[in-house]
Amino acid sequence: MRMAWLASMLGIVLNALAGQAHAAESYPTRPLRMVVPLFVGAGTDIIARQMANALSQALGQSVVVDNKPGASTTLGTAFVAKATPDGHTVLAATTSTLSVLPNIMKPPYDTTKDLVPVAAFCVSPFVYVVSAESKHTSLNDLIAAAKANPGKLSFGSSGTGTLTHMVVELLAVVAKVNFTHVPYKGVTGAYTDILGGRIDFVADSPASTLGQIKAGKFRAIAVTSPKRSPLLPAVPTVAELGMRDAESDFVTGLLLPAGSPRSVVTRLQSETLKIAHSQAFKDFLAQQGYESLAYDADQFTARIRSELAKWAGVVKSRNIKVE
Repeated sequence: MRMAWLASMLGIVLNALAGQAHAAESYPTRPLRMVVPLFVGAGTDIIARQMANALSQALGQSVVVDNKPGASTTLGTAFVAKATPDGHTVLAATTSTLSVLPNIMKPPYDTTKDLVPVAAFCVSPFVYVVSAESKHTSLNDLIAAAKANPGKLSFGSSGTGTLTHMVVELLAVVAKVNFTHVPYKGVTGAYTDILGGRIDFVADSPASTLGQIKAGKFRAIAVTSPKRSPLLPAVPTVAELGMRDAESDFVTGLLLPAGSPRSVVTRLQSETLKIAHSQAFKDFLAQQGYESLAYDADQFTARIRSELAKWAGVVKSRNIKVE
């Protein structure tokens, strides 16, 4: 009886392994839906579409991008979190959605329980910019002015709780200063007010600000990455200016609904990382102002969790709330 029981259990294990192997070999069985929780044309949308095109070739199935903006990106994210976990509905999201928003609002899902990270494939820092006419010629000038005039210096963002807001709040914590936050429906509105002298500065991606910098309208005074941005090689990092703890960037990656077969996660991870390592994809990212990154599922998970803790501290310290 013992031998029969062992044989039965072995059969169950072998069948399960065979089933997983079959799932990996046959996946995907139909076109994939890649949900982007942002409007068409956003930076993440552009990058996601390039990844979708590359994945469709690698997987032998169409990968259709489905934009579901709304509710500060939680609408599209919740859609994927509640989707059937078979690997055919994928989320393309940044750490802003995954690690910042859960600290300032209660989304209809749990980032760490309802989603499974697959791989992250690109990263971008932020750059602090002021008007070219500003009397503040460096980040240290800006901080000194904020210390001398608490709350008098203002900055714009794309909305409360977005990374364009939070990265400045992190700087305020590190530098022990206070800035006045002016949220906009889109960060481009802040650009107009910087040029008009109504606000003092903004933190945004190099890709978004490069046009104004090259046109001589903005002055870039610092980048938040550990190393200088290839797009702005003459601009110092916050670490070079003595504020390493103010470093920040955002990564973009793919996630699946919790409960997705491990074999499917592994297959999708493998193909995503191959694309991330390809020179063609790296060149495309560089053109868009991003840098290549290749985090596997474990690395991406660790990044999301560490960012959750990091931004929780900033939210608490700065008492940030969504109105």
